[in-house]
Amino acid sequence: MVFWLCFYLFFFLLAIAIGYYKGNLVAGVLLGYVLGPIGVLLLCMSKDRRHITCPFCQAQIHKRSYYCPKCREKVMCVA
Repeated sequence: MVFWLCFYLFFFLLAIAIGYYKGNLVAGVLLGYVLGPIGVLLLCMSKDRRHITCPFCQAQIHKRSYYCPKCREKVMCVA
């Protein structure tokens, strides 16, 4: 029983960490709590909500950036 509790707790904490990194903490908590390892897989395949792609150089930049740090072009965030 201790093994399954540790197994479940590990995947729950991993889902929370991935959800925090991708900017969707609530989904990380819920998917980790309800689905465990399957929730971790779903979070790994989900879209990163903190970053967008620069339309000029295709670099990943923060969603609230005004200028792209790579190509120094002005970025208009639509989302």
